Amino acid sequence: MKKLNFAKFVAAGNDFVIINNFDKKISSKKYPELARKLCQQKFAIGADGFLVIEPSLRKDCEFKMVYYNSDGSFATMCGNGARCIAFYAYELELCEEIVNFETAVGVVNCMIKKNNIVSLKLPEPKLWKINININLTNGKELNADFINTGVPHTVIFVDDLDKVDVYNIGKEIRNHKMFIPDGTNVDFVKVKDQHSLYVRTYERGIEGETLSCGTGVVASAIISALRNFVKPPVKCFTRSGEVLTIRFTVNPPEDMISPVSNLYLEGKVRHVFDGEFYL
Repeated sequence: MKKLNFAKFVAAGNDFVIINNFDKKISSKKYPELARKLCQQKFAIGADGFLVIEPSLRKDCEFKMVYYNSDGSFATMCGNGARCIAFYAYELELCEEIVNFETAVGVVNCMIKKNNIVSLKLPEPKLWKINININLTNGKELNADFINTGVPHTVIFVDDLDKVDVYNIGKEIRNHKMFIPDGTNVDFVKVKDQHSLYVRTYERGIEGETLSCGTGVVASAIISALRNFVKPPVKCFTRSGEVLTIRFTVNPPEDMISPVSNLYLEGKVRHVFDGEFYL
């Protein structure tokens, strides 16, 4: 049997299997199958997603990040995953404390700080829509907002986050005809105060609630600011109990190529363990 070396990382309850494929010994065609196999709960390592370090052809990047969800579907961005892979690349001495690396949404920048804090600078979102109505199969209509923060997110504000049926409502909206063909992640948000939110997320590709979602808290913070519910910086309390900080500048309405600029996601990452998986 072949052995595959891997690292297990966690960021705010979002967990990942990471492999170093800098030497390109593993064909990228195998990534979807590896994601499904390695991320299985109970039967394998278990994780929300699968990350791969590859060499980048860009001169301004130290490496390339490739990401697959646990169901084997490709995703263009994962905020918590990007922070984890940057930290692992730093441990492998593939980069310094400040690193640029390639992703499917473009070049991103990470800064490795003290106490395992990693700050990720994200591309400015270009696609967003405030105040949309979604008709559910039970006849109810939900008011929501939409923004793409590397992957699509639908944000819904609620009064009681604990009583929300995240799985069933999230699943229906994720597959709603309004978001065909890509689908959407769904974030349920409760405003805590002027600088903080509580967030729960249904993630496509995992097809259920995760303990946190990096692009989800970023989407929630931006939409909350556009609705004048909060002001940056915004602290997001995730289901894991850990807090992620989002920093950004809200752009004036007359300069709306993007609603925000100088967008950062910051929080702790943990290198949990290393291992070998027998294929």
